[in-house]
Amino acid sequence: MTILCVDIGTSSLKAALITDEGKVLAKSRRKFLLVKTEHSSKEWFPALQNAAAELFEQAPESKVDGICISGNGPTLVATSGETFLWNEEAVQIKSPSLFIPRIISFKNKYSGVWEKTQYIFGAPEYLIWLLTDKACTILPDERYRKAYWTDEDLASAGLTSDDIAKLPPFKMSSEKIGGLTHKAVSFIGGEEHGIEDGLPVFLGAPDFVAALVGTATVEENTICDRAGSSEGINFCTREPLYGDNIRTLPSIVPGLWNASVLLPDSGSKFAAFKQKIDRELGESVDYNDLLDRMIDSDGSSAALDQGKYLLIQTALDVKSAIETLRKAAFEKGLPFPDKMTITGGQASNDKRNQMKADITGIKIQVPSCSDSELLGDAAMALAGMGVFGSIQEASKKLFSAGKLFIPAVEE
Repeated sequence: MTILCVDIGTSSLKAALITDEGKVLAKSRRKFLLVKTEHSSKEWFPALQNAAAELFEQAPESKVDGICISGNGPTLVATSGETFLWNEEAVQIKSPSLFIPRIISFKNKYSGVWEKTQYIFGAPEYLIWLLTDKACTILPDERYRKAYWTDEDLASAGLTSDDIAKLPPFKMSSEKIGGLTHKAVSFIGGEEHGIEDGLPVFLGAPDFVAALVGTATVEENTICDRAGSSEGINFCTREPLYGDNIRTLPSIVPGLWNASVLLPDSGSKFAAFKQKIDRELGESVDYNDLLDRMIDSDGSSAALDQGKYLLIQTALDVKSAIETLRKAAFEKGLPFPDKMTITGGQASNDKRNQMKADITGIKIQVPSCSDSELLGDAAMALAGMGVFGSIQEASKKLFSAGKLFIPAVEE
């Protein structure tokens, strides 16, 4: 079986064709131009259309058996497309919910839109609605309700019954939500590849949850470093951990928890630095080539030295995050791993991975599929199809390890 996996990021849409053996047949990434505007979501459907065409060009013999979509959260989108991104500043209220402050902020910012809109969606749910005409809110696990919302919490925050009715009902990750509409098929095309009316669409998860599934961080005492525009060090435990700078949420696996320390702008800082270098040179420098030059910098280039310092500082921040989680685990009497899986663009550069291993003192495991959100989507769809008995089983079956980087002190 082959799944068309889609992840809506902050600055791009990623897509891949992935088999039930975890093999990536084709990959595509489509960058957004309307980032940080109220029209961000307008690019998502065309990006999927273009990504699908590229995937089928790479793998012309492929046939799709299902679609699964994940995306950044807690981004909010109206039915008319106005978008309030996850990293926009929201009102400050006392609430365990990640969404309620953003719901209130959306209502305040787009008051006219709020009155007219039928639904307020999360990012993946908006694209799913465009594909299927089915409205829902994805819930990774029942224990997430307080992190999303309850009717009582919404009412306590001042939202009316009419406001609450705009929030679609909860559905669970890996659930089949419906099939592609004829209109969606006509836009995406690819009938010869199985993209036809009724093709089943499965619910993914918020992108960080999909990444945990895609890195097999679904067992006790596993840890991963997920990097994109922001970065999070995520530790799977049998008990919830608490402490300064630690955010603990349920795992998608019943009975387990995910403790994380967030580095909110590590990726965006590097992106800004790369843009600066590109402007100075008058051309776009290859990502890995720039990283190599930064790490090998010998002091003769102030700009490259600045970049090297940025990488070192980010690695030190990761080390601090690891130590925060290690301390919290020790206080609970829990074990702590000696190996961390990494994912995202960072996983593609060997020198950076070795630098991170040397600075953090922990082994760095690169997965065979570095776009872990997409592998997580495949796992959730295949679990929903019954190919695997659970998301956890699918995650462990699809994941495969790539290179391992050992800290210099251990060599």
